[in-house]
Amino acid sequence: MESQGNRASAGRARGTATELVLVGANHRTCPLDEREALLRHATYARLRTAAGPRPPWSDVLLLTTCNRIEVYLITTDTGAAERSLRKALGLPEASPHLYVLRGIEAAAHLLRVAAGLDSLAQGESQVAAQVRQAPAIRPTGFRRNPDLAATFERAAREAPRIRRLAGLEGKDISASHAALRFIEASVPIRHPTIALLGTGKMARLAAGSLRDRATILVANRDASRARDVANGLGGTGHGLDRLDAVLEAADVVLAATASRKPLVSAARVRRILARRPDRPLWLVDLGFPRNIDPASRSLPGVTLVDIDGLAPWGAEPLPPAALARAEARIREQAESLVLDLHPAAGADIATLRRTAEALRRREVDEALARLPTLTDSDRAVVDTLATRLVNRFLHGPTERLRELPEATRAEWVQELLRGMGGTPR
Repeated sequence: MESQGNRASAGRARGTATELVLVGANHRTCPLDEREALLRHATYARLRTAAGPRPPWSDVLLLTTCNRIEVYLITTDTGAAERSLRKALGLPEASPHLYVLRGIEAAAHLLRVAAGLDSLAQGESQVAAQVRQAPAIRPTGFRRNPDLAATFERAAREAPRIRRLAGLEGKDISASHAALRFIEASVPIRHPTIALLGTGKMARLAAGSLRDRATILVANRDASRARDVANGLGGTGHGLDRLDAVLEAADVVLAATASRKPLVSAARVRRILARRPDRPLWLVDLGFPRNIDPASRSLPGVTLVDIDGLAPWGAEPLPPAALARAEARIREQAESLVLDLHPAAGADIATLRRTAEALRRREVDEALARLPTLTDSDRAVVDTLATRLVNRFLHGPTERLRELPEATRAEWVQELLRGMGGTPR
């Protein structure tokens, strides 16, 4: 029986392009309720079932974080691949929650994700590790070729460089920090008692910043682990058998566990409130799926904020010049990643890109020479604007060139170079 790898190679031999495709939903396009439903469907088992015995892709990878559910794949039949993904995710073709990106745009998105620029807390530093780990946690039967895994690894390696260009080096940004800002802005208690549900990194980050300003209680399935974490925070630890007592004592509950269903039900919250009348309760749910029943929001005296509700307390927008530098690097690296997936087309398109870059550089230098009073930041914006315009203009033609047979592609590249005033090489 013909293998997936052989079918992909045969497609390339016939002149059919191998394409990087992304189908996903994130906190900007899809409400939390819908993302939780998608999370239940976004499994390798469902992908296998939806694709059938002859999957329309040579490789596929899932990337799920609290902000997104994304499927990346390599295919020579984008239409069939997208239909299979929608079937696996249980969504109609016209779903408003999904975005579909291909080629350079898909690669650029992956780089933004890895650098934390697509997160609710812009600049989140933990996503690169999730991108790096994604290939290792998929079932062995899905490891068809090294191309997609290598793309993820390169994106993770590039993330620190992009963060540095964006001015984020050394900054530890996460949803936990957004939760802290929410607590500081919303809880009018001078020295609150904060109950931490879970002992993972997000929970520890948040509690560590509050240890000198609050009484810390830690609750976890493993009571010994809860006590160890609590000792490091100057608090007290408990098993979940003491959860009611912990909630009753708390002013603020910060939940960040890996539980697949709500750990704190609305009925439990109602029961706790009856034991502590006239004391408001703030619930901060960092879980995905959620750790606290959203119905708790309707109870008198309760303020509940979930991961999407923390968006107003996310990191401040990046300075335009820094973002422009980061975007220029993202575009450059995205092109390189895609060229690695199209080795046959790489040489011709690289020549076209080099010629376009030389022309861009010359025009920018001439323009800046006529504007000597611009600041370095302004000059960076002009330079990046020119880069983005060139990339926009070339994106469509280069994607079309990759689909052409080698001889035809070479001929068209030569014509384009002559039209640009470049010297065909």
